[in-house]
Amino acid sequence: MKMIVCVLQDSDKDNVVRGLNDDDFRVTVLPSTGGYFRRGNITLFIGTDDDRVERAIQIIKQNSKQSDDPGRKRATVFVLKVDQHEKI
Repeated sequence: MKMIVCVLQDSDKDNVVRGLNDDDFRVTVLPSTGGYFRRGNITLFIGTDDDRVERAIQIIKQNSKQSDDPGRKRATVFVLKVDQHEKI
C-alpha cells in the first residue's frame, strides 16, 4: 500500500478531487500554506494500492492547470510506503 501526498494550488482542488473520486480514489483534503509568498495550497492524502499509484498521478496531472507564474509548479507529489493500515 502507498500514501500519496500531493500539494497543489487551491484553485485546482475541485477538479483534482472530483477526478480522483470518479476513479474510486478516496481523498482527504487539508488546507496548507507554503512557498515564498505564502500562497494558499491544498494538501491531498490518498491511500491506494501499489498498482494504482501511476493512475492517481495521471489524474492529478490531467486535472490541474499550468500556473501563470513560471516559477510555480502545478503540484508536488510524494509517494510513501505504508507499512500498516487499519480502519477503526
